[in-house]
Amino acid sequence: MNLDWDKLYLAYNWAKEWQILLAGLLVFLAALIFARATVKSAKMASSARRPQPDLRLAPSPSAPGPVNLPASAAASSELISTLEQLRSLIRSALASLLPAGEKENSPVTFLCQRILHLRLDPLAPSAHSGQGAQEGYAALMKQLTVLRAHLKNDAPAEKISEILIQINTTARNLVAALLPASEKRRQVDTR
Repeated sequence: MNLDWDKLYLAYNWAKEWQILLAGLLVFLAALIFARATVKSAKMASSARRPQPDLRLAPSPSAPGPVNLPASAAASSELISTLEQLRSLIRSALASLLPAGEKENSPVTFLCQRILHLRLDPLAPSAHSGQGAQEGYAALMKQLTVLRAHLKNDAPAEKISEILIQINTTARNLVAALLPASEKRRQVDTR
């Protein structure tokens, strides 16, 4: 085997001069392979996994559905579901309130606007729901109006916190007034 040292030396010099370009090409090739593998893996994972529903917007799976219920009972269960969603948003808004003196409270404003966009008007309790439920609903609507006024006037965080706590209490009492006696017993047993 006869090696031509001149050719070998020329090839070595060529590789030495172009090594930065060659290294860059190798890194680029490795990045392409890695990117394709990542995309393929993500596609496989997303097709195998079902999308998770937003549990804050949907009624809880353990809550009884309006199957074979009269229209007033279905409306009542829908109102209860909306009130629970309202209470969840209120808890989130209260948790994201900033300490006194800080002005940047956009998460609170956003959550309060979501609270105000919940449509409770068409879900008024029926006459047979009881006087307590109707009074609680009226009080809740007044408190939501006060919250709307506080947001328009850029009220301090203390005032917003106070009205959110009042709305939460009223919503909890309204849920208790709307629940049938059997549901109230079940809630007491689970606590």
